[in-house]
Amino acid sequence: NGYQGGRTRMGTKVMLNLYDLTPANEYLYPIGFGLHHSGVEIGGTEYSFASGAGVFDSTPREAPGARFRESVELGTYEGGSGDARVVIDDLRSSFGPSDYNLLKRNCNHFADALCWALLGRRIPAHINRLADIGVCLSCLLPRSVLEDSPVGPGAERGGNG
Repeated sequence: NGYQGGRTRMGTKVMLNLYDLTPANEYLYPIGFGLHHSGVEIGGTEYSFASGAGVFDSTPREAPGARFRESVELGTYEGGSGDARVVIDDLRSSFGPSDYNLLKRNCNHFADALCWALLGRRIPAHINRLADIGVCLSCLLPRSVLEDSPVGPGAERGGNG
């Protein structure tokens, strides 16, 4: 069954839950690429970010419109659950419901900011690599592609979360 959330004697485990947004990830992931959604699991709750919703919480390892790939343990948070909620609430102002951008401010950017705030550690670089490369090509993409998230409350299709 794996990790079930919660505190250990040493603190609270912080897990990065990674999801595939396209079947092409079967070929892309082994070479360090992919279209991914991610959420950060702390104390049995997963936190993520989507257009229209902003920061939201959900059941771990269940993201509408995406297929769960793996959980990556990123470290142990030494603060309490109240402290973690304060960190998450502080990030809400930078990751509001209308702040989503597929290339510059997506769910993976939120996961990275949350892990940095909690652990002083970033998520693995390959998780958001296509978005990072896409910034260089953003002038070629339609605005509508950049503004809507494929995962989150009410999402029904795949893309890059």
